[in-house]
Amino acid sequence: MAKYSAPDTHKLLAMTETLLQMSHIMTPQAQTEALQEVINFHDWRYYILAQPLISDSQYDTLFKKLQQLERENPDLSNENSPTQRVAYSISKDFPSVEHLSPMLSLDNSYNADDLYTFDTQVKKLCDRNDIEYTLEPKFDGTGISLVYENDVLLRAVTRGNGAVGEEITNNIRTLRSVPLQAHFSKYGIYRIEIRGEVLIRKDKFEAMNRQRRTNGEKEFANARNTAAGTLRLQDSAEVAKRNLEAFVYYVGYAVDANENSLLIKTLKTHSELLQMLHDLGFKVPHSPQEFQHHNSIDAVIAACEAWQIRRDDYAYETDGLVVKVNALALQEICGFTAHHPRWAIAFKFKARSAATTLLDVEFQVGRTGAITPVAKVQAVPLAGVTVSSISIHNEDFIKEKDLKIGDRVLIERSGDVIPQIVQSLADVRNGSERDIVFPKNCPACNSELFKPEKEAVWRCLNPQCPGAGNGANYPFRIQTRYGYGGFGRKTSRAFF
Repeated sequence: MAKYSAPDTHKLLAMTETLLQMSHIMTPQAQTEALQEVINFHDWRYYILAQPLISDSQYDTLFKKLQQLERENPDLSNENSPTQRVAYSISKDFPSVEHLSPMLSLDNSYNADDLYTFDTQVKKLCDRNDIEYTLEPKFDGTGISLVYENDVLLRAVTRGNGAVGEEITNNIRTLRSVPLQAHFSKYGIYRIEIRGEVLIRKDKFEAMNRQRRTNGEKEFANARNTAAGTLRLQDSAEVAKRNLEAFVYYVGYAVDANENSLLIKTLKTHSELLQMLHDLGFKVPHSPQEFQHHNSIDAVIAACEAWQIRRDDYAYETDGLVVKVNALALQEICGFTAHHPRWAIAFKFKARSAATTLLDVEFQVGRTGAITPVAKVQAVPLAGVTVSSISIHNEDFIKEKDLKIGDRVLIERSGDVIPQIVQSLADVRNGSERDIVFPKNCPACNSELFKPEKEAVWRCLNPQCPGAGNGANYPFRIQTRYGYGGFGRKTSRAFF
């Protein structure tokens, strides 16, 4: 059963219209309670189902009415009001908190043989051959745990070292995909610890970087690091602006009021567990694309291969898939190692990001006379290819990324296309790194270079330059290498 039934939906839509048009006929208390209820409903429609029923402007009208009522009637406000998701106070520190149950890592698999080995071990542990598996995305975000007590969000904690994390409750309260209240008591649950991942949709991350470019601000390197860094901001109001979302996918602890464990007594399968969380208003892997059942490891392998091909079509960054034994009783039989559960395994996609060393920079002369710097990096496998050369575009790009010869750099190959350097890892520099010196003269003909106003590219204007214009007919290209050999020397090499 969904969190809101059809009659509930109709009632709340009618209440929405009343609040938008005739809210003055209600007492302040009735209006405040009604606004809190309908805003929570519309948050669920928008952030969980992605199926809004009102416009953004209508939502803003409701929200502002509630804010005004609570300002005028402070006694009507409470910590679970939608307006309290944005905390305006500054958190000075993040106290350490012990998880109710350890947040273990997952064992990894990289091919079909690894999955067959996993399947064999599960069947041996369970002493049966009919194992049903579930398959869901392995989100490339940052892990959290959420503790609810008596139906109210009590605290949110980072993964930390798996046993102890940092409390970030104020920041998590700003995420509208995290309910501040959830009726776990319907299932007899008094206290529960839920595992999840905080991340940013790919389109929202791209929009954030477009806006930062417009504002002249440094772009974020990638969505995962941005999500992790945002959770540790001291200003929760700033966190609320970053478009973070939270998927939940596992319950590590659940007890009744007498501290009796309810995990197997209340629910029988992992899929039922996710359905419960979905019905209570949480964002879970739920669509047929996101969550699958398979009765054999061969079907799991086929699904993993299909997923890897279309991973770019998914709205969130993923670095693999998670295979889980569906029956909770069988999960308990399989148990855990000190590192990972024996009933689950991650199938890792081919890596799209890696750290390597920037060894040299070569300056190439293009057919139009444009001078393009190319980073020569220590060869590294990335998304099925070995990368050793990466275009670093122009002088402005080098300055923006603060690149130096000898840097450790993070590279990505998004969409299985051209690799890019996304950032230098400046915090691991040892002092031996060298500045990249952009040439003043053409590396092919030694003519003075020219950069047109409002352009980022330096060009050689010599029409006889062998690397440009007339040089387009030459059966070779000329490059100048600037590397550890010293920046005062310039050498040319021809490649046939």
